[in-house]
Amino acid sequence: MYGTTVAGRYRLTEAIGSGGMGTVWRAEDLHKSHDIALKIIPVGGGDPVREAAFRREAHVAARLSHPHVVAVHDHGAADVDGRRILFLAMDLVDGQPLNTLTGRPRPVAETLTWAIQISKALEAAHHCGIVHRDLKPSNILIDPASGGTAKLCDFGIARLADATHHTLTVTGVAIGTPAYMSPEQARGDTTLGAPSDLYSLGCLLHELLAGSVPFTGTGWQVLNQHLNDAPAPLSALRAGVPRELEQLVLELLDKNPDRRPTAADTRTRLTQLRTALAAFADASTAVPHPQPLTRVATTIDRAAEGREPRGRFAAVSAGAVTAAAIAVELSLTTTLPNAWTTCLGSLAGLLLAVLYLLDPPQPAHPEQLRITTACLLTTLLLAGGTALAVLVNAPRLWASALAIAVFGGPALLAFATGVRRLVEISLHRSSWPADLATTAGIFHTAVVLLTGHHAGLSAATLTAVGVVLWPAAALFTAMLTPGGFRAGLAPPTRTGRVAHRPHAAQPRMP
Repeated sequence: MYGTTVAGRYRLTEAIGSGGMGTVWRAEDLHKSHDIALKIIPVGGGDPVREAAFRREAHVAARLSHPHVVAVHDHGAADVDGRRILFLAMDLVDGQPLNTLTGRPRPVAETLTWAIQISKALEAAHHCGIVHRDLKPSNILIDPASGGTAKLCDFGIARLADATHHTLTVTGVAIGTPAYMSPEQARGDTTLGAPSDLYSLGCLLHELLAGSVPFTGTGWQVLNQHLNDAPAPLSALRAGVPRELEQLVLELLDKNPDRRPTAADTRTRLTQLRTALAAFADASTAVPHPQPLTRVATTIDRAAEGREPRGRFAAVSAGAVTAAAIAVELSLTTTLPNAWTTCLGSLAGLLLAVLYLLDPPQPAHPEQLRITTACLLTTLLLAGGTALAVLVNAPRLWASALAIAVFGGPALLAFATGVRRLVEISLHRSSWPADLATTAGIFHTAVVLLTGHHAGLSAATLTAVGVVLWPAAALFTAMLTPGGFRAGLAPPTRTGRVAHRPHAAQPRMP
């Protein structure tokens, strides 16, 4: 077909790639005298399914105009060498597909930049009601002409989210690439929504950061893993990945599409992470002499010490919130004079602040226990104090006191871990401020349960109150702590910058 002119306008000059639906050619637009990428889909004697796929692709692509989406300018049908073909004229991107850069972990900063750009493209598509359905590295082009930016292409199997009256997928038949399929796509669901693309983005992020996709194996094995298996945390595969980034990837890979973040939320969180990383990088350059790469991680760990003033501010703020709340709780639930309630609340808040001032946030490591000494000490003291109170007030219940002493600590620690995770996920806090809010919740709960016990409430009622009050008080404290202490971001291990050399003119469209 070399030299052939399509539709009297596009002269084919070089085959530059192929995808699931056809071949992509470099072509000269004779009307505008510049090169474009022309995707050609042969339909032979007439294939209504293929033609429907093409028309949908053209319709979807024409609706999108975004810096990180390959623009589509024209489409139609023509006869070439006695064969019926469909064609799609697009921008020619003289770059390399992202799949040529995968297979090994990429620098975190570079990964964040690409992920933000892809999230922006998905955000624009989802705003138009468009679901890509085949997000993978080969459908992302890295364009050196625009500074190595990522551009999303090939909406060949995309569908309009609201076009439920027709589809090329039937229940039980999956269309897409297994390594990046969402669970609902693996099941062959006919009504895929925007969360499906976010799951695929999670798979892509996992591959860029860890060097491999979350699940591997044969096609059906991978589909089964998408449906049933939990992905390995990134911290188990690569040291130095920020915890908030690891958490975001796990949320994107949630089996339940309703729990996945949106493209807009993903973009926002990735941007915040990149800003934090840039701050660490700026701090690491404020040294008088060059350092070997083996010492750069140490420099960033030291730069993380700058978080401690904000950690102190968070501890004092949480202590003040706790003091005020406990004073109000005592005023409402006891007959103590206001001076006493204020004094007791202040003592509780002061104790909380001191505990966390003595246990400031530290640089995170994958093997680190994700609970602070302050929270551990508080839960164990609460369990031991409860067992001692039962033994002193009712010696005949020594067996219950012994059970509380043996099992109370582990049970409270397990519950504390659950509360901390709730704060992390619900309010997007990092581990240290979430742990601080969890311990504040322990203080609130202990005070209310103590007053409830004196009021004669049963053990079952007190337990029910504690189960509800603890997470509520933790969330309350986290929301009222100024700034949410986003400085709790775990510092990444710095990797050397890798110069991005534009690939030789190798335009490719899937």
